[in-house]
Amino acid sequence: RGKVVLEPGFGLAAWLRLSRGADLTGGVGPLDEEEEEAWPKWSLADVASHTTPEDSWMAVRGKVYNVSPYLRYHPGGADTLLDAAGTDATALFQQHHAWVNEDMLSACCVGTLRQ
Repeated sequence: RGKVVLEPGFGLAAWLRLSRGADLTGGVGPLDEEEEEAWPKWSLADVASHTTPEDSWMAVRGKVYNVSPYLRYHPGGADTLLDAAGTDATALFQQHHAWVNEDMLSACCVGTLRQ
């Protein structure tokens, strides 16, 4: 998929400003980056129960993210993210964004994927 035209004010710079120090977890609460072993652990079934635009989760590289706040900022469009909502989207992420550091979503991280 290609890029889509984003609404004014929803580019990368706006996302970085919004997400800096913010809690975008959708109620889970901010996580202490230095205490990853204490983060909530979610099953794939847990992740699969979050598939709506208002409540979209996905796993990427072992971490689980609430991507709902990011939908309007995604250069590939919200539909691309919603298609992967509720899944382990690592392979899809690697296919299209291998060079991107998923830490730009750290404010949206809700825990780790239970193996």
